[in-house]
Amino acid sequence: MRLRLLPNIALLFVATGCCNAGSDSSQNALPAESAAAPQPSAAAPSAPSAAETPAPAPTAERQIAGAAHILVAWKGAERAPKTVTRSKEEAKKRAEEVHKLVKDGKQTFEELVAKYTDDEISKAANGAIGNFERNAMPPAFADATFAMEVGAISDVVETPQGFHIIKRTR
Repeated sequence: MRLRLLPNIALLFVATGCCNAGSDSSQNALPAESAAAPQPSAAAPSAPSAAETPAPAPTAERQIAGAAHILVAWKGAERAPKTVTRSKEEAKKRAEEVHKLVKDGKQTFEELVAKYTDDEISKAANGAIGNFERNAMPPAFADATFAMEVGAISDVVETPQGFHIIKRTR
């Protein structure tokens, strides 16, 4: 920070009155915060450092949600396991059937995850995918999750990975 002030040091001395021999500099001095503030210079402005850049204000894009899901993938969907052989139409039909099972409440969401999800990673955590920012997920998944109240279950949501039934956890 001091290096940025050096070109303006003469201006700072004149402004604070420290070059006026015999005068009472307390009458001419600038307040402490003004004297320490960078002065405008004729040099090209530099980009603010990380310490000078304010943190972004919270926005809908930076809000956090948590979710669990049941994923029904089709052959060729993004990150679909090689064991998945169903067509996209078959995957959608299966997801709709699982959604009905979730809504009827005879089995818990976690039990249905164990039986139906194609997401082997979240399966071990009862479908939990953790907390995330809105922009960290495909738009359809994020929009559905952020629109729900905690504890709610989504309709069937399609993303490039497959069809999801989402439970909002946070």
